[in-house]
Amino acid sequence: MTKTAGTSPAPCRIYKKTRWLLSRLLIVPALAAICCPALALPLTAPHGAGYFDQGIGVYWPYHATLMITGFILLFAGFMVARYHKTKDWYKTHTILQVCGGACILAGITVGVYMVTLSGLPSFRNIHEIFGIVTGILVIIALLLGYSVRRVHTAKTVVRTSHRWLGRITIALMAVTIVLGIFFLSLILRR
Repeated sequence: MTKTAGTSPAPCRIYKKTRWLLSRLLIVPALAAICCPALALPLTAPHGAGYFDQGIGVYWPYHATLMITGFILLFAGFMVARYHKTKDWYKTHTILQVCGGACILAGITVGVYMVTLSGLPSFRNIHEIFGIVTGILVIIALLLGYSVRRVHTAKTVVRTSHRWLGRITIALMAVTIVLGIFFLSLILRR
C-alpha cells in the first residue's frame, strides 16, 4: 500500500475514532460513580418525605461537588477557547465543556432529589430558580457550540450567540454558587 501525501492509513483513523469514542464513553461511568450515592435511597423515605436528615443534610456535598466541578470545567473550557489557542484547542474546549455540562446537569438532578427528599418546597428561592435557568442555558450553549461547525448559513450569528451565551452562563453560575453557599449556611443553622 502506497501512502500519498496528506493522507494517513485507515487503521490510524479507526484507532483515533475508537480512542475518541472511548474517552467520551468514560464520562458516563464517572458520573454514575459520583451520582450513585445520591440516588441510592428511594424517592419516598421510609417515614415519608419531610425528613431533613435524609435530604439536604446528607446530599448537599454531592450537589456542591458536582456543581463546582462543572463550573471549573466550563470555566477552563472558556479559558482554553479564549486564551489558549493551540493546535488542539477546539478538541480540548469541547471535552471540557461537555464534561462540565454533564456535571452541571447531574448536580441539578441531585439538587432536585435532595430538596424533594427533605420535604422542603421546590423552586421557592432565587438559588433554585437561577440553578434551573443556568442548567437550561448550559444546554442551549452546548447545542449552539455543537452547531457552530455544522451550520453553513448564519455561522457568524451562531458563533457569536454561543460565545456570549457561554459568558453569561458562566457569570450566572458564579452568582448561583454564591447564593447556594449563602442559602446552605442558613439551612444548616436550623
